[in-house]
Amino acid sequence: MVKVMVPATSANLGPGFDFLGLALDLYNTVSFTPADEWQVTAEGYSAATLTGRSDLLVCKALQRVFAEVGTELKGGVVHLENRIPPAGGLGTSAAAIVGGLAAANRYLGDPLSNDHLLALAVEIEGHPDNVAPAVFGGLVGVVRTPAQPYTYLKIPFPSELYVVLAVPDLRVSTAEARRLLPKEVPLAEAVFNLSRTGLLVGACYAGRIDLFRLAMEDALHQNRRAVLIPGFHRVVDAAYQEGALGVALSGSGPTIIAFAPENRRKAVGTGMVSVFNEEGIPAQWLSVAVNFDGFRFV
Repeated sequence: MVKVMVPATSANLGPGFDFLGLALDLYNTVSFTPADEWQVTAEGYSAATLTGRSDLLVCKALQRVFAEVGTELKGGVVHLENRIPPAGGLGTSAAAIVGGLAAANRYLGDPLSNDHLLALAVEIEGHPDNVAPAVFGGLVGVVRTPAQPYTYLKIPFPSELYVVLAVPDLRVSTAEARRLLPKEVPLAEAVFNLSRTGLLVGACYAGRIDLFRLAMEDALHQNRRAVLIPGFHRVVDAAYQEGALGVALSGSGPTIIAFAPENRRKAVGTGMVSVFNEEGIPAQWLSVAVNFDGFRFV
């Protein structure tokens, strides 16, 4: 049996829409053994809806690796341990895909490199900024190019910052959130995000966490998607009032990600949750570190 832990990811980080993604110390786990038919069990989030199914992304990913090396996979005994809140902008689809790819590759003796696994993950998932951090860990910038599907760069991230997640009891589909975005944006909005993306990357390289508040601003997608998240702007304001250094929508939402020093984590988390509660929305907060290594086997 192969068992692999895959980190949650926060894509579209700050101004880095479809570019920046960050891996988090929060995991879904995939256990896998080949078999003649599929036997899928699950625990944690969405366990009841996943158990017994063979049409899952993780199964597709397992089969994709076997096919890549010229071997057929008829089925498998798969167990999923889901600790990442689903449909929350935390990369559960990416975790399922990367988990399946990594587990199959390890079972076969690691014939494929991590770069090769990333290419397969992008083929299945379609959003490199979600899957790249799950493979490599840390903060990753991914650029699509005409000559090849993507080019990526791992960017240093300040290790002294903790991640605080406010996870409301809402479900926002990526497709629904994507439909809210225009096909064209004003030049001023493009310049706004370009300058702040450069500032955020530079701040990470220089360790200038004092620049995060300005560098995390966004004009392309967050305000447009805020209509799906009651109290969004108030939640962001509450996080800053409690000492957060940077706040943004995680992925397409509804989770909100904040960066804070260790001694402000609780205040930031409870502050954000209290605003959601005032909006009549149950919510929880989680404090996690950044995952710097990507998936790992256990």
